Amino acid sequence: MRVSTAGMNSQMISQALRVQSKYAEALDQQASGVKSESLSDLEGQAGAVISLKADIASSEHLATQTELAASKLEIAYSTVDSIADQATSMRTSISAAITGTADATTLSTLQSSAASCLENVVSLLNTQYADSYIFSGGETLTAPVDLSDTDYDATSTTADTDYYQGGDNLAKVMLDSDSSVSYGVTASDSGFEETIRALQTIINATTLDTATLQTAFDLMTSAISDLGTTQETLSAQTSTLNSITDTQTEFQIYANEALESLTSVDVAEATAIVSQQEVLLQASFAALSSLKSISVLNYL
Repeated sequence: MRVSTAGMNSQMISQALRVQSKYAEALDQQASGVKSESLSDLEGQAGAVISLKADIASSEHLATQTELAASKLEIAYSTVDSIADQATSMRTSISAAITGTADATTLSTLQSSAASCLENVVSLLNTQYADSYIFSGGETLTAPVDLSDTDYDATSTTADTDYYQGGDNLAKVMLDSDSSVSYGVTASDSGFEETIRALQTIINATTLDTATLQTAFDLMTSAISDLGTTQETLSAQTSTLNSITDTQTEFQIYANEALESLTSVDVAEATAIVSQQEVLLQASFAALSSLKSISVLNYL
């Protein structure tokens, strides 16, 4: 019969199972490249991992929002450029009418050109991008310009923005729960209003005398200048948003590196540990096998 080795046998089995568990863990780390798929196995680093993942997700969301806002500003800049081109072309036509000998046919053609230009300007101001009206401020679902609004006076000789249907405040990107960055311009800005009023002056005139033409010319000149200022504003806003995006991108690189240092393993080191644990496991099984082969006959 065998010598009673139950206690020692149980201890050796437990030790072998612990080694086997560590060996299996080392194999998983070697294969996956991560310390553990479970946060509970990261010991005191689980909190840091959770925090970093949340920060990265928040940063990615902010970067996405600033990139979208910057894209809207690019569309806005291009649209203002188109309106400025229309205004410049129309001013040239008005100037020609002032300095030339304009007959009834020429003046009628000028009014027709002004009407066509006004239609184009309104269409441009009602430009949409990503299901949002670019020039509606914070009210991005509302078309900003409606010349049929009953409060709007198309014959007004002073600034009248009652055609504007958008919001009083600009669109904004939330940086956090307490701060934000506003961006964009609204269709009520002076450059747009003056462009519309100059065109309405031509369209609604009963007679296009020199005084009327000069008024329209001066308004259009002021509008073109103000449209340039609007483009400068849009450029500055774009730079601000791009800077925020760049900052968030840099943070994500740093945070992902920190996250990797907490969750990833050195493959070469993991391979060495696998080899070490394999040797220990073989030794444990060999010792357990030897223990089980011990018999009382060995001591007779």
